[in-house]
Amino acid sequence: MNQSLYDAVFCVDVGGQKIDPFAAATIDFGRVIGDMKLGGYEITSLHVAEFIVLHWLDDIRKNKTQLIHDTMDMDNRDDFCRQKYGLSWKDIDALDPTSDFEFDLKSGQVILFLAHDAQYKEDAYMKMFGQELNRFCQETGFLYTKLGEAI
Repeated sequence: MNQSLYDAVFCVDVGGQKIDPFAAATIDFGRVIGDMKLGGYEITSLHVAEFIVLHWLDDIRKNKTQLIHDTMDMDNRDDFCRQKYGLSWKDIDALDPTSDFEFDLKSGQVILFLAHDAQYKEDAYMKMFGQELNRFCQETGFLYTKLGEAI
């Protein structure tokens, strides 16, 4: 994609200044666009952000599901989870990343946040997936807002 087409599709005009929501991304942007084209997605800033976020959330959901599956038959699963993750097995099982997280595109910045009804799970998410969230934000340039503060 040439630069002028990229600017026209992805850059947002904020106060006369073009802002690129994906400027800080170190991910393989060409691969993302290619995968979206193969899937028949319309290529817009919002759809690209959604595609990237949903893939990351799906990876987190798979990790959580694998942990639940691996510990399901353990007699001491609650103690194991508390020692290893600082959360009970039931607290981990209650996490639902694909519906608890939301995102928005504001002023040329992709912002991740927990849905209103999932904000009480924030400590659990930070214990379980805080490092993954930080890495994801660094790789994509997206911003996670944690109950009013950005990380």
